[in-house]
Amino acid sequence: MELNCSLLGPGFERVVEEAIHAVEPVANAGIAIAVIKDGQLCFAGGVGLRDRSHGKKVDAHTCFAIGSATKAFTSMAISMHVEEGNIDLNVPVKQYLPDFKMKDTAVANQMTLLDILSHRTGLPRNDALWYLGPFSRSELFYRLQYLDLVPGAFGNAFLYNNMMYMVAGNLLENLFGTSWEDTVKARILDPLGMTATCFSLADLLDRPNHAKAYVRQHEIPLKDFNNIGPAGEINSTAQDMAKWVLLFLNKGVARISGAEIISPAALEKMYTGLTDIGDGTKYGLGWIVGAIDGKRLVFHQGDADGSAAYVSFMPDDGLGVVVLTNQHCTPDLIDKWPDQISTRIYDFLLNDQLTGRVKIPRRLSNGGDAPGAAPAVAAGPAAAPPPIQSPGDYTGMFSHPAYGDITVSRSAGDLKLSYYSSSWPLHPSPTGGFTFDLYAFGAVRQPAVTFSRTATGDVDTLGLLFDPRLIVPVPFTKR
Repeated sequence: MELNCSLLGPGFERVVEEAIHAVEPVANAGIAIAVIKDGQLCFAGGVGLRDRSHGKKVDAHTCFAIGSATKAFTSMAISMHVEEGNIDLNVPVKQYLPDFKMKDTAVANQMTLLDILSHRTGLPRNDALWYLGPFSRSELFYRLQYLDLVPGAFGNAFLYNNMMYMVAGNLLENLFGTSWEDTVKARILDPLGMTATCFSLADLLDRPNHAKAYVRQHEIPLKDFNNIGPAGEINSTAQDMAKWVLLFLNKGVARISGAEIISPAALEKMYTGLTDIGDGTKYGLGWIVGAIDGKRLVFHQGDADGSAAYVSFMPDDGLGVVVLTNQHCTPDLIDKWPDQISTRIYDFLLNDQLTGRVKIPRRLSNGGDAPGAAPAVAAGPAAAPPPIQSPGDYTGMFSHPAYGDITVSRSAGDLKLSYYSSSWPLHPSPTGGFTFDLYAFGAVRQPAVTFSRTATGDVDTLGLLFDPRLIVPVPFTKR
């Protein structure tokens, strides 16, 4: 273990190492950990490899993608403006952004920043739109109006949504003329001395000490999350993220300067549960609020391609744990990686020994950042499909006002689906329709593709279920 700080004794170091070895998906998985106790950084170090092919080790200064742990930075930037009287969380967003539109006009007219930051907008995720599409933040903003809402969900149900956090960041830029990145840097990163924290993929790759991304031993490409930046763009180190957690435990006082950069009341609101997730936890403003043995635990996972993060603190106990890794959280690792590393650390911190009794809340019930199956082997059809009948019937260009254009083409008797820069062979399904092997979010999925016909038998619509959490397939109309 590469140690940068160790004030809890050799016994604690063994606890950390054993916690990692108990759940790591592959030997030498890259992990950086920071632990806060009694309001100070007491442990910071790294285990495993940030670059497997060159044998480069992780330390407390290795930079990782933190994924959705970014959201709390967006919420804090907005909370600072709320404190200054520049924004009201309960005022409809449309008053700040007159061109903000949703498919349901009444919902668009009522939706507030409080709704957006606590994930009760009624909009299901539609992550394929920003992940696979070529669209910028402004293009995504204007495409929201063509996406179906879940009936009755606005203001009532927890529906995690990355693009709506992008809207929150867009609001800051439109109101104050400063990019979300510049706002977060000037108002949060700089006062906290988070000099190793950055935003874009180019910034990450520019750091000599950055972690490559993996699923097991397989390296996968790092992804740029610029188009939904306020939802998941930040890259950071265990050492820097400890400064972030310390801000909450120090009630808004920046340790580097001793200055209060946000009030305790504003911080408390960020980790006050607002939307019931349905598993004993609630979502606040960029944080999930749960409990360990009746004591408050505030946390957020973050999953970028080939990375997984767990950022957490116990506001009433002066404890905090940050775990950053360069291993994707595949389905067999849900609630284990890197969550169980944190579980064992909290067990030791709270009880001065490992009791095995401590449980931390489960991941978001709707999938968090939705890691999927490991991509080493693409899954095939469940049974021998029938041959494609009249492949020419299916070919052509199909359009959706939000998702844009999809084309179906053929080569001999085979069909191919193309969506901007991506193409996939279509496999006939034994149950009718088609599937294709989609590699996205560090995983392989098999979205269903269906075609509907007019009364005269002509194909007029392509239905694509990019994500199983969508209620109905996205309908693309044939041109």
